Amino acid sequence: MTATDNMALKSISERILQQQTKPMRLALLLRKPNIDSVNEHKITIDTQHSDGFELALLHSIERLSSTTDEMINIADRLWIMPGLLAAKHGVNAHAYLNGVALGSNQAEAITLALNHAKRLHTQPQIVALDGSVKSNTANNAQTALAAMTALVESIASRCIPTQDKVNSQYWFSPLHQSRVAALCYPSANGVQAMILTQGRALVASKQLVNPQRLWLPLCATSLVQLHTKLMAFSAQVNSATDDVSLLKLIKSTLADYQTDAPLALVLMAQDRNGLIIEINAMLATMSTHLQPDVNDNPPIEYKTPAGSCFYSAPLGDHGLSFVYPGVGTVYPNMLSQMGLVFPNVYAELENQGDMQSMLQTEFIYAADKNRTAQMSLSQLAIAGVGASYVLTKLLQQEFAIEPKFALGYSMGEAAMWASLDVWQAPHTMIEATQNSSIFTQDISGELRCVRQQWQLADDETIVWNSFVTRASIDELTPHLADYPRAYIAIIQGDTCVIAGCESSCKALLKQAGKRGIAANRITAMHTPAALNITDDVRQFYLQPLLANLPEHLQFISAAQTAPVTLDSHAIAQSIADTFCHQLDFTQLIHNAREQDCRLFVEVGADRQTTTLIDKINAQSNNTSPAMAIAVNAKGGDDVSSLLKCLGQLMAHRVPMSLAPFIRSLDDAINSLSQQTAIADGSPLSRCSETSLEGEPH
Repeated sequence: MTATDNMALKSISERILQQQTKPMRLALLLRKPNIDSVNEHKITIDTQHSDGFELALLHSIERLSSTTDEMINIADRLWIMPGLLAAKHGVNAHAYLNGVALGSNQAEAITLALNHAKRLHTQPQIVALDGSVKSNTANNAQTALAAMTALVESIASRCIPTQDKVNSQYWFSPLHQSRVAALCYPSANGVQAMILTQGRALVASKQLVNPQRLWLPLCATSLVQLHTKLMAFSAQVNSATDDVSLLKLIKSTLADYQTDAPLALVLMAQDRNGLIIEINAMLATMSTHLQPDVNDNPPIEYKTPAGSCFYSAPLGDHGLSFVYPGVGTVYPNMLSQMGLVFPNVYAELENQGDMQSMLQTEFIYAADKNRTAQMSLSQLAIAGVGASYVLTKLLQQEFAIEPKFALGYSMGEAAMWASLDVWQAPHTMIEATQNSSIFTQDISGELRCVRQQWQLADDETIVWNSFVTRASIDELTPHLADYPRAYIAIIQGDTCVIAGCESSCKALLKQAGKRGIAANRITAMHTPAALNITDDVRQFYLQPLLANLPEHLQFISAAQTAPVTLDSHAIAQSIADTFCHQLDFTQLIHNAREQDCRLFVEVGADRQTTTLIDKINAQSNNTSPAMAIAVNAKGGDDVSSLLKCLGQLMAHRVPMSLAPFIRSLDDAINSLSQQTAIADGSPLSRCSETSLEGEPH
C-alpha cells in the first residue's frame, strides 16, 4: 500500500504537531531484522505526490504509535520499529529517529525538531537537500529516501555525512555524548526536519581489503615449495573471472595460512593487473635464487613500492619492539581513515576517554591545514601520544600483535607507558598536560627554566630555536665553549639537534662549517635548563599502575641500560631523566639491540623515527640483522601504510590475527554480490554484519 491510502484527512502540519506532543524513539535499520514474531508492514512511496516520502514517514510513525508488535518496511530500503520493541528482541539500531518538525525555514525547523528530540543542547551535523529542483516529484521523493538511508549509514559508520565518500572522515563526538544529525528538505508545507541519533550497531564504511586494495599471504616450509605455491596462485588469478572470484581466491589463501610455517610472502596491489605484475616480479626474484648453479646467495630481502615483500631469513617475533616517536611528528588529517575501517576500535576508545582531546581534532582535522602548525608544545605532545595510543590498541586488539620490547624517542617514552597497559588512567594525562606549567611555561612558552639557567630578568627577551644538522657530536663539541647558550640536545645517527639561543646556534653551526634546518619549535627539553625542573617532571609522571601489568614486556629507557622496573617511582624517574638530560638516541638503539631487539616497529604518526633507526643500524658494528618498519607515513594512505607494515611483519613471521582481513573480505564480497543482485532487480540489503558499542545519550 502507499502512504496516501487510508490517511486521515488532516494536514501534514497538523499531523506533525500531533507527533510533537509525545516522545519519539524509533529504531532505524538498514536491513530487515530476523524476527519472526514481529509483523512487517510494507509501505511504498507515492512518487506521484510532491511530499511522497514525507507522507510515507508520517504514516509509518503514526502506525507504529498505535501498535506494539510491528515494524515498517519503507521501499525495501529502511526498516523502522519502536525503540522498546527493538530492545525487547535484542535488535541493535543503526540509528534512532527522535524528533520531527515543520518550519518556515531551515533554522526554525531544526530548532523545533531538536526541541522535540530533547537535544537543544547539541550541535547536530546538518544534511540539507537542495530545494531548487521541484519539477520531478518522483525524483524528489526518492532523493529524500536516499538521503535518509545515507544519513543512517553515516551515523552507523561514524562517518561525517558528505558527498565526497573518497575523502570522508571519522565523525568524532564529545565525550559520552551521542552523535546527532538533522536531515532537512523542502516540502510543499515548508521545511521538514528530522533529528537522528546514533544507535548501538556499527558498520565499517571502508574495507581493509577490497578490489582496489588487494593484500594476501602465502606460506610454505621451503623456498621451493613457496615458489610452487606462487606459480599455482598465479594461474588461479589469471582464471578469476571477476572481482568477486578474485576476492574469494584471496580469502582461500587466508584460510590456508599457517602461522608456524617457516616462510611467508605477502602480495599487495591496487588492482588485479597490478597483482599479476607483483606476482611475476616475485617469481623472478625467487627463480634467481633457485638456480642450480648459484651457491651461497645472500638471504632474500625483497620489498616493492606497492607493498609486496618476502624475507628468506625472517627475523621472527622474539625481538619485536614497539618504538614510540617524540613530539612534533603529527600532521594534518593523520589517521583520518582508521576509524572508518575499524569503527569498533574507535568506539571502544571513545568509551574510555575523550578522543577529540586525545587527538586534538580541532587542529589535526581542521579545514585549514595551517592549524596544525599553530599547535603549542602541550598540544603537539597530547596529539602525538594520542596517535601512538590509537595505533597501539589497533595492533593489539584487532591484530593480536604483542611486542617483546618497547622504547621511545624523547617524549615517546611517555607514550610508551600510556599505550601499553601500564598506567591506570592515561586519559587523565590529557588535561594535566594541557594545564601543566612544565609544558606551557617552563620548557616552552615563557621558558622559565631557561630564564633561571641564564639568570635573566623578566623583561629580557629569549629568542630560542633548535636546528637539525648533519654532524657528529665530535664535530660540534669543540665549539660549545665559545657559545655557552647553545647545546647539543639530541644525538641521532648521522645528525644532531642543537638548541638554545638562536643567534648562538647559528654562529656555532657557521663556525663548525655545518648547515642546520630550523625546527622553529620552542622547547628546552634535553638541555641543561631542563635540569631545573627534574623533580617537577618526575612528580608529574608519578602515576598509579594497573593491577595486571605486562610482565612479558621489557621497557627500555634512554636514561638507563637495564630495562625499567614496573614500579610507578622507577617509571617516573626514568621519564624525568630522559626528558631533562641530553638524549642519545643512537646509544638507545645500540642498547636495545644488545638486549635482542631486532624488529623495530614505529607506532605513531609518520615514520621519522624509522628513518633514524635505519641510519643507526646501517652504521652499527652489531652484525645481527635488524630492521625498522613504520605503521604510518605522512603523505601516504593510512590504511595502505598499515597493510604494508602488517605485510612485512607477517613476512618476518610475526604472529597476528587474520580475523580483520577475513571480515573485510566477507564485507567486500557481500557488497559486490549485492551490487550484482541490484542490477538484476533483486531487493537491496544495505550492509554487512555489524559490531556493537555502548550507546551514549
